[in-house]
Amino acid sequence: MATIEEIPENVEVEEEETTTTTDANPQARKTSRGEKKTRGAMAKLGMKPVPDIMRVTLKSQGFLCIVAQPEVYKATGSDTYVILGETTFEDPNATRASKAAKKVEETAKSEAETTTTTTTATAEVDDEDVDLQGLDPKDVEVVMKEAKASKAKVVEALKKTGDIVSAVLELTS
Repeated sequence: MATIEEIPENVEVEEEETTTTTDANPQARKTSRGEKKTRGAMAKLGMKPVPDIMRVTLKSQGFLCIVAQPEVYKATGSDTYVILGETTFEDPNATRASKAAKKVEETAKSEAETTTTTTTATAEVDDEDVDLQGLDPKDVEVVMKEAKASKAKVVEALKKTGDIVSAVLELTS
C-alpha cells in the first residue's frame, strides 16, 4: 500500500544573500521571499540545481517560451526539471510575417520612386511642346490632377471632347 509523506508547514529556509549576480547579468537583483521559499522547497524535495545553463527555450504550438538566465533544478531519479526565471514569449510566425511585410513595403516604395521619377521626366518633356491654344490653363491643371495624366494627353483629350468631365473620364478609363 502507498504511504503519504507529511510535509511540515513551517519549513526552515536557509537564509541566502539578498542580492544575486550572474555572469550573464552583472547587475545585482534582489531575491524575493517567495524565491527563497521556492529554492528551499526544491532542496527539501531532493531536487539538485543544474549549473551552466544560460538559456531555456520551450516550443509549444508554434510559440516559443524563452527563459534567459534560468535557474534549473532536476529531480533525482527522473527526467523532471523545474525552471525558474523571467519568461518571454515569441511567435516566430508573426516575426516572419512582419519581416515579409517590411520587404514588400520596401520594394513597393522603391518601385513607386522609380515610376514617379520616370513619369515626371516624361511629363516634363511633354509639357514643353504642348499647344494650349483655345483652352483655359486652369481647366488643363484640373484635368491633370484628376486624371493624373501628362499635360500633352490632357490637352489632346480636352480638344477632342471639349469638356472637362468627358476628358477626365476618357483619361481614367
